[in-house]
Amino acid sequence: MLDRGRGSLILAENRVAVTVAILGILWLLFALSTPNFATIANANGIVLNASVLMILACAEAIVVLTRNYEISIASVLALSAYIGFDLIARYPEAGPVLILAPVGIGALCGMANGLLVGYCRLSSVIVTIGTLSVYRGLAVIYAGGNQIEPKDMPAWVRDSLSGWLFLGMSPLVITALAVVAAAAAFFHYTPAGRKIYAVGSNPAAMIHFGIRPEPVILGAYVLCGALTGLAGFLFGARASYVVPYFAQGLEIQVLCAVVLGGVSVQGGSGSVTGAAAGALILSTLDNGLVLTGASAFARQFIYGSAIIAAVVVDSALLLRVKQILLTRRRRRRPA
Repeated sequence: MLDRGRGSLILAENRVAVTVAILGILWLLFALSTPNFATIANANGIVLNASVLMILACAEAIVVLTRNYEISIASVLALSAYIGFDLIARYPEAGPVLILAPVGIGALCGMANGLLVGYCRLSSVIVTIGTLSVYRGLAVIYAGGNQIEPKDMPAWVRDSLSGWLFLGMSPLVITALAVVAAAAAFFHYTPAGRKIYAVGSNPAAMIHFGIRPEPVILGAYVLCGALTGLAGFLFGARASYVVPYFAQGLEIQVLCAVVLGGVSVQGGSGSVTGAAAGALILSTLDNGLVLTGASAFARQFIYGSAIIAAVVVDSALLLRVKQILLTRRRRRRPA
């Protein structure tokens, strides 16, 4: 019993390592079953396809760590991308500073969600399901049946993700890795990052220590929105055209990546690094299933099954850890 308890604690404390191990197992299985999988070109494609999802998974993880959810994330991406690229097309002379436009729009969407969830104390699931439709509708209304085509984009947008940089990696991959590293440093080294973990772990206790959860939750949503806006720019720049229907259904993949990455759906546990690794798992899984000839419906079924399995394992693990810690406290009490 002691060994099993110790094993549960080790698993809880090393979720990123477990996620990486799962990723390695997937690579091995697909490499053995699919001849075209284990190639440098295919590996580059997997990482490249996962880049935007890695940023979105980091953004979602920031909110989930507060014990809340951001289901409107794909609609925020579409709205910020369309309005942002429309401004870029209208004012090309402004240059790369206009990347701040989609970032700012995403942050405003996050602020609206954060105010409703944090200060109005509404359910994050209900709120963001509602704003999922609201933000998508605003994007469609703003577009007015139009789309932004490659000819409308200035040269600096087309060139921003072209070429190969450090170690032969795409600028998109390097940007995604930089965002993950910056988000990990934010949680590890800043008081604001530690407050997010604290609020997710025990909101009532934070009030006792003089830390109100409302501004922390608001800040998490704003940061999530800003990163989503950045992902919107990268998504549009890579696609080279922008439509208001961008990324429909992508919120399912984002949530799946976060859960597979070991971020607890009950908040306060996990990391953005794990969420990014979860995005790599999904990209690997999708690539391998396509090479094996699996249909889109089969891939969707596997995504849903993976979410359920990860949530069940997470809940069982947290329950086991709580039981172990409670037992240890009882043993330490004097007779």
